[in-house]
Formats: sequence, structure tokens, C-alpha cells
Amino acid sequence: MKHSKELIEATANAIKDHFIPKDEAENFFSFCFTIPPSSNYRVNYAKNEKATWVLLSFEEDKETS
Repeated sequence: MKHSKELIEATANAIKDHFIPKDEAENFFSFCFTIPPSSNYRVNYAKNEKATWVLLSFEEDKETS
């Protein structure tokens, strides 16, 4: 099942705080998550000029374990 960009972004934004690097010098991070029942996504975040984390990109992770 394909999910909308809006749903993927909203889901990622809802849980991103759990993945933000503790090192304030970091400017990038990524993580994977699942939208039930079995759609896996990897999202990439970067800090913008205002030091706010913004979603750069996402991709469906075809490799499921």
C-alpha cells in the first residue's frame, strides 16, 4: 500500500524528537519507521538556518526483515 507524502511526513514529524542527536553540532540524522501493517520508510532530516529540524527526504524501505 502506498501512503501519501503528507501521512509519511506527519508520522515522521510526530516521532522525530526521539531520534534527534544529542550532540548539538550534528546537522543531519535519519531513522526508519513502519506504518502498519508493513510499510517501512527511511526519513532524512537536516537543520535549517534557524536550527530547526526539517524533513529533507524519505524513501520506502523495500528490505523488510
